[in-house]
Amino acid sequence: MISDKCHQAAWQLKDPSNLAVTRILFGFLMAVDIHFERGFAEVDHRFGGFTQCHFPLFDFVKPPTFQWMCLVYLLMWLGACGIMVGYNFKLSCLSFIIPYWYILILDKTSWNNHSYLYGLLSILLLFSSANHYCSIDAWINPDIRNKPVPNWNYLLVKFQIFLLYFYAGVKKMDPEWLGGYSMKNLGSHWVFTPF
Repeated sequence: MISDKCHQAAWQLKDPSNLAVTRILFGFLMAVDIHFERGFAEVDHRFGGFTQCHFPLFDFVKPPTFQWMCLVYLLMWLGACGIMVGYNFKLSCLSFIIPYWYILILDKTSWNNHSYLYGLLSILLLFSSANHYCSIDAWINPDIRNKPVPNWNYLLVKFQIFLLYFYAGVKKMDPEWLGGYSMKNLGSHWVFTPF
């Protein structure tokens, strides 16, 4: 009874426009983010230092030479742009996902909860139908143009964002946050300079 209602709710058809807005904004923000937060602007410094901190169990993953690392970042940036415009959507998602998680595994010192969220959202977008509206794919292929998408496309994204912010709220109850240590370090980031 309940499982039937859940199944019906998950497969109920919805308008694809909100998912397209999510796709466009995600692709745009990731294209900008790759340069600043993902470290493309400082790739030569980020992956050449002795202060590198790898994920446990992934110490065998090493960065390639500078030129190859630039190509990895370029592939990720092209994937983000492909997601944004909805061109060859599944391939664009893979072109973003693989370098993104590779770079995440290479250096965990510069990542936070949002980094994991971006990686997970890109995987969720890969399995979604976010290219059915306002995309080059929909323009090329009229069969998918404005075709409704199952509600689970929306539910998975909403659930993932809820999980991230729920656990981030729980994390802020520890002594490190309550004592102000984390905010002191976060406040020194260049983004907060005007404040």
